[in-house]
Amino acid sequence: MSIVFFLSDFPKDSGPIYRETIAGRFPAEPFNTLSNFLFLAIIIYFSLKIYRNYRQHGFLSFVIPVLFIGFIGGTVYHATRSHEIWLLLDWVPILMLCLAASFYFCIKTGNNRWSRLGLSALAVLLMFGTRFVRWPGNLSISIGYIASALGVLFPIVLYLFRTRFRNSIQVVLAVCSFALAISCRYLDLRSDFLPMGTHWLWHSFGALAVFFLMQYIYLDNTALSRTPSAQESTPQ
Repeated sequence: MSIVFFLSDFPKDSGPIYRETIAGRFPAEPFNTLSNFLFLAIIIYFSLKIYRNYRQHGFLSFVIPVLFIGFIGGTVYHATRSHEIWLLLDWVPILMLCLAASFYFCIKTGNNRWSRLGLSALAVLLMFGTRFVRWPGNLSISIGYIASALGVLFPIVLYLFRTRFRNSIQVVLAVCSFALAISCRYLDLRSDFLPMGTHWLWHSFGALAVFFLMQYIYLDNTALSRTPSAQESTPQ
């Protein structure tokens, strides 16, 4: 499918042009816009799941509103491509959540202040180290997402060892979903097998990855709530 531009100043943000992007229509990117609603479904699902015991699930109580901000920003961004603010609201909440999740598991994994600081420093290095390398073309964005994922996965794997791989299937499913998601993001303008491109599949599999990771955190908190001694020394 050819990409047609009817407005010389479109898009009005610094984001990339996707395969289905067309100026002069609403939504500008129909599949990219609609696939974002999977995140709204996740927000509603976990809101209903934890609202009775939100204190027990403190981290998820933080994640849900930040994810909602990202949902609003991403949906308006893909629907209109009308302003830089919507692009920022699309990716900044994602980065915030990656950092928060990484620190969350570093704190849960470390035995003392210094080990937690050391783990956090390594996680931040994993996340942002790639920003100092010049990557060709649009690879930099995808590599940035991969680096952010590695920064989250690193302390999670350590925590899995600590918990004897309790509920590890959720992490495996999250990693597999993310691998499919980032592949679809990369292939959007590099493959013709779908006329609307594959960026919407980045959203779809990315939403699955978020769901499985949030489910892992939920199950872990539920298990900790049954062992008061562990709960006292571990953040929720």
